[in-house]
Amino acid sequence: MSSAVLTLPNETEILLFTVFAGVGAATIGHFLGYKMAENANKNKSSKIGYSQKRKTNRLMYSVIIIAVLALFIVPFLLNPEGEFGGTDGQGPDAIEESGYSPWIEPMGYQPDDLGERMFFSIQVAIGGGILGFFVGHAMGKGVEKTE
Repeated sequence: MSSAVLTLPNETEILLFTVFAGVGAATIGHFLGYKMAENANKNKSSKIGYSQKRKTNRLMYSVIIIAVLALFIVPFLLNPEGEFGGTDGQGPDAIEESGYSPWIEPMGYQPDDLGERMFFSIQVAIGGGILGFFVGHAMGKGVEKTE
């Protein structure tokens, strides 16, 4: 029988899943964009200094990834019993308590809470992949130009 080292609220687990989906997609997009730019400029310049630039980029990305992970892990270590829910759940409750009633009903498919979170995670992954691709492509072109 195994037990979890750290138990997280459902909202926090979904937030972390969303962040990791975005970071993973951005990493894949960056790799693809970088390789595409590298292949496009393969015959345009020599490879002198390429290895040093690649090592510097890896170190920079490693530091950034460690910093992002620390931003998400440190709050749980400092306050393990804390509630880390966001304002998404508080806003509608406050509006309903004020007595507001909606004018119209939503049309079309209305996903449940899990479906909404999954759609949001997919949006984050797509956006992260696109952003990562263009950043990687720009860096790949820049590496070839400086050498």
